[in-house]
Amino acid sequence: MTNKLTEDHKTALKKFRERHDKNFESARQYAQVFTKERKQLIAEIKNGPATVPELAQKTGLPAYKVLWHIAGMRKYGIVSEHSKDGDYVRYAISVSQQK
Repeated sequence: MTNKLTEDHKTALKKFRERHDKNFESARQYAQVFTKERKQLIAEIKNGPATVPELAQKTGLPAYKVLWHIAGMRKYGIVSEHSKDGDYVRYAISVSQQK
């Protein structure tokens, strides 16, 4: 059994790529922005525990995005709650991530 594509398969694949190319590009751009934001936040938190408003101010990201990233990083054990600062929680890099 050969795994060669027939001309019909090649044509269908070409049409599929043409239709979905924009989706792939926007997903790639989203991933780049996500990675850049996450690296910014981790770098700031490595400088010392910080609250969401402090991180928003230091990175220039809106607080809702910082909170969204913090939630994800908490879920996967990258950051953890360090202490309270009034009504806000200070987040720090988790002990398991400090290498």
